[in-house]
Amino acid sequence: MELRHLRYFVAVAEARSLKLAAEMKLHTTQPSLSRQIRDLENEVGTPLLVRGSRGVELTPAGRVFLDHARVMLSQAEAAVQSARQIAHPAKPSFALGFMIGHDTTWLPRP
Repeated sequence: MELRHLRYFVAVAEARSLKLAAEMKLHTTQPSLSRQIRDLENEVGTPLLVRGSRGVELTPAGRVFLDHARVMLSQAEAAVQSARQIAHPAKPSFALGFMIGHDTTWLPRP
């Protein structure tokens, strides 16, 4: 199962339409998106969507899978962010400021 499949499924579930998800959210074609969703359903082993003339509806299995797909995508994004932070840590900084007129009382005399 690829993250792409999960992203596509979530987009279709949220748009409730293969056509709208393909055109507006995913910038792909509807036949290609349908094929990807069908591949995901084959991998899961059960239909996740009911296709109709007015769009798509989630099956009970699809509703459960949608919740898990969102969690998996969120965790994948968190993993990417963590890896990037380790690879490129933020440089620590230290800022020091003075209030005018008080700098002579805080600093030692030369």
